[in-house]
Amino acid sequence: MRLKRPSAKVRVIGVSIAPLIMLLAGAASAQEPASAGAGAQAGTQTKIQVNFLNSCRPAQADLEEMGRALALVKERPRFAADFEISRGVTTLTEAEARATGAPEGAAASPSRWVRIRKEFPEKALLTDAQYSLSVEGDSASETLALHLRESKEALQILISDSVTGSAAQVVKANTPPDRIRIERFGKASIVLARCGATDQSAYEPMFRAADEIMEHYRAAMAVRTVVPTELGQLPRGKESKAADTNH
Repeated sequence: MRLKRPSAKVRVIGVSIAPLIMLLAGAASAQEPASAGAGAQAGTQTKIQVNFLNSCRPAQADLEEMGRALALVKERPRFAADFEISRGVTTLTEAEARATGAPEGAAASPSRWVRIRKEFPEKALLTDAQYSLSVEGDSASETLALHLRESKEALQILISDSVTGSAAQVVKANTPPDRIRIERFGKASIVLARCGATDQSAYEPMFRAADEIMEHYRAAMAVRTVVPTELGQLPRGKESKAADTNH
């Protein structure tokens, strides 16, 4: 549309419209950066990636990497002189109790535990080994954590088991592990766990290797003598006393 020179009558209207045009133009210019900013923000939203671990049937590549990690620590350990033994009682919340395998409703369950930590010499493949046993009610669980010094694949190896019974039963019976976990740098963990409804015959060599490692470290860390002695220094609940009496 071509603008015409306004007449005297129209000039008055032009004066009253001009401020309105300027206001509309200013409002539009004020809105443009906000729209652009919102678009930029929407375009740069953080993407969340969720990794699901198949602990019953890990991938073949992960299984091979787990085998290499276990092979690194299969020899009997030779510790340095430094060590640490600690014990305590921790009151678990319902969520924490369920995470350890306790039945539903096991809120405020007291956990009695003993932890043994042994150091390795400076040039050893591992920095330290930590064994822990905890008792919650009539169930007991033990975990062996091995920390590698300079490994490009594995940072930590965790071997654990959980059974119904007293601590004395667990340490005397050399309970076989039911879970193996390899913590890696910058990658998802590799996990292999016992699954009753799944055929895991192909994974038996891995479980046997973990069992041998667990036995070596139980013996080297004197678990059979240290753990019962340390647990005996802790207060026991009614359930724990009954379990120890029956076994």
